[in-house]
Amino acid sequence: MSGPDPEILEVFYEEAGERLERMEETLLALESGHASADAVDSLFRDAHSIKGSAGMVGVEEAQAIAHTIEDALEEPREKGVFPPELADPLLRATDALRRVVAGDDGAVEAPEAPAKPAERRTMRMSAEKVDRLLDAVGETVLHSRRLGHALEQDRSDGADGERVEEELGHGERLLDELQESVIQMRTLPLSSISGPLPRAVRDLAIAHDKEAELDISGADTQLDRVILDGISETINHLLRNAVAHGIERPEERARAGKPATGRIDLRAGQRGGLVAIEVVDDGRGVAPELVQQAGADGSLADVLAEAGFSTAEEVTDVSGRGVGLDAVKAHVESLRGQLEVHSERGRGTTVTMLLPLTLALLRVLLIERGGQTFGLGLASIQEVVTVTDTMSLGGRQAIEVRGRSVPLADLSQVLEADSQKLPEAPHGVIVAFSGRRVGIVCDRLVGEQEVVVKSLGPLLANVPGYVGAAIMGDGTLALILDPAFLVRKLTRRAGAALVPEAKRSAKVLVVDDQFTVRELQRSILEAAGYSVETARNGREALNKVKADPEVGLVVTDVDMPEMTGLELLAEIREEPRGFSLPVVVVTGRGGEEDRQRGVEAGADAYIVKEEFDQRALLETVGRLLTG
Repeated sequence: MSGPDPEILEVFYEEAGERLERMEETLLALESGHASADAVDSLFRDAHSIKGSAGMVGVEEAQAIAHTIEDALEEPREKGVFPPELADPLLRATDALRRVVAGDDGAVEAPEAPAKPAERRTMRMSAEKVDRLLDAVGETVLHSRRLGHALEQDRSDGADGERVEEELGHGERLLDELQESVIQMRTLPLSSISGPLPRAVRDLAIAHDKEAELDISGADTQLDRVILDGISETINHLLRNAVAHGIERPEERARAGKPATGRIDLRAGQRGGLVAIEVVDDGRGVAPELVQQAGADGSLADVLAEAGFSTAEEVTDVSGRGVGLDAVKAHVESLRGQLEVHSERGRGTTVTMLLPLTLALLRVLLIERGGQTFGLGLASIQEVVTVTDTMSLGGRQAIEVRGRSVPLADLSQVLEADSQKLPEAPHGVIVAFSGRRVGIVCDRLVGEQEVVVKSLGPLLANVPGYVGAAIMGDGTLALILDPAFLVRKLTRRAGAALVPEAKRSAKVLVVDDQFTVRELQRSILEAAGYSVETARNGREALNKVKADPEVGLVVTDVDMPEMTGLELLAEIREEPRGFSLPVVVVTGRGGEEDRQRGVEAGADAYIVKEEFDQRALLETVGRLLTG
């Protein structure tokens, strides 16, 4: 007698996977005391259904395990009470049942359950087929754009292309609809990978002698299946971090006035043109010194993602081996996404992955430099400015944008390509990534466009600075720039090694009425790792000194409106803590009498602007903060 039809077996495996996922959710709810009144009955029905279906298709081992689960649930059903200690052995039984259904008796982790179909109206197909169809649509879009290009040439030759233009417009609309349909075929909801996660958090917490629950919201949020496949392990890593490093043990949480059970939230939703996936815990948070360092270095994600960084107190199977957020950040950026981390001591940490909806299409701003067209994802662009006046900060070009200095560079120089002379008042594109901003100068702006992103191929895959390429309507190639590369290259900090790590937590207040001088000093000090505040005159500076006890040193000019630097110095010395607060005078007054007045007023150091030296400033500040 022949075995069951393969299609029937496929249906059994799919339905069994859905029921096992539901059984696991129900058992976790019963264990935590958050289950509905009919939870035990629901659990019994799922086990009974799997037993019956397994018997029909001849999967005897699955039938036997499901029958054992039924037997264990008989007494709780009759008494109407589910003992929480029964959840663990039943969870292990569902693990065994899942391994049998997957055909892997030696598996340790449960396999990914299939996505729940809507009204059973689903269609199974390979990702390769969808990708081929998407490529065909992309080529058709390109063909349509080439027709448009040819039409423009006809017009320039005096030909009448009105009907062709009308048909072309109609074809563009049809292509847009077809392209959107194909993109939807590529997407799956977050729920397709999130089913096993509550169980994983529960098991991790037990392994660390902790109590933790996972709550998932936005599980219907759609993402490209390639992105989903890639971030499954990334989410697991973030959850392991939350349990191992964030959530405290019950006795520690009790001392802090928190519930014994820690809370971890996995949230997903749209954020502009991106999808935001957040892992939020209510644990101990990141150490304050790391948050302060992040204020100087750009972002907390960058600090925690330093290669080999780990906050684990001991090495275990799930933490402390030096593989921290660096791998997570690298993977998110490889998907054209961004990683953000926010933390508050004693209240918890939020890690956010900002990801594109799909990897196939990207809305870009096309720019041109040296005759080559480049694309920048719109999500990474803050604004476009006209570059007229620039300044030099720490030996680098910068531009003032909304009261703040932004590093600025010619795109040709960033890419180390042959550069041609820029036009007068060129365009600058302000690119933001991971909490930092840079300005990229180009010849001209071409315009916005949605493009099909193609791989650069194996020969060029490792060339830094690009995430892919797109073919334009005229057949030319536009290279898609990597915003992470641009920001990192323009914000590499020089001089940080001049200042020992222990000194960098001090806050320095820079006072000068000239924006350029103020920003130059701020840039030098921040590049060395200090946290810096600025003030435009002595009055504003005095208010900041009184209001902020973290100000550990003041760098001030002398000639300023409202209150001079020497008047500020006298006022500071009248404050309760002002006697020991170091003050450095940086001024254009270099005469001996001027120096003497500064010393008599109580200045700890006196630097003349004409003799200004970056290293001397850093050495002076470092000496005064440790003296």
